[in-house]
Parts: sequence; structure tokens; C-alpha cells
Amino acid sequence: MKLFRVLFAFDALALLVLLYFFVDGLQYASSGGDYFGTWLPILLVPVAVLAGAWGLSANGKTGVANVLLGILAAPFVLYLLFIGLFVVLQPDMR
Repeated sequence: MKLFRVLFAFDALALLVLLYFFVDGLQYASSGGDYFGTWLPILLVPVAVLAGAWGLSANGKTGVANVLLGILAAPFVLYLLFIGLFVVLQPDMR
């Protein structure tokens, strides 16, 4: 259950980052619906995964919920590890 909470919190934070970029991009978007059409699946997939994992956990299928949340968390964790390499190794970018 603790792993579920950690993964859920991490995925919720990742969704908040996506929402920030969506709202920030609204000031640069033209009046067309192309912007919303692009962002709609990007925002709906994480929301659906979080809702599905919450429902699975409520039905007692915490293992399946953890796998679902882990799949969503994998790209964000890999990106954080990549940024962590730059912090730890301090490469010279000249």
C-alpha cells in the first residue's frame, strides 16, 4: 500500500507539471482549437491512469494498480535520473 501511495503521489506531481506547461502555453496559443486538440490526449491519459489506479486499489487490486502507476511513472523517473547525472557528474559543456 505504501508503494501505491508513493507512485500515486509521483504521478500526480507529474500531472501537475503537465498542467503547468498546458496553462503556460495558453498565452502563446492562437485562437484555433489545434492547441487543445494536441494537449487533450496528453492530459487525459495521465488522468485516466490515475483514476483507473485509484479504482483498482479501491477494489483490492493494489498490485495491478502499482503496475499501472509504474508504467506512467517510468518516463518521469528516467528523466529525473538523467538530470541527476548532470548534477552529480558536473560535465564541462564547452
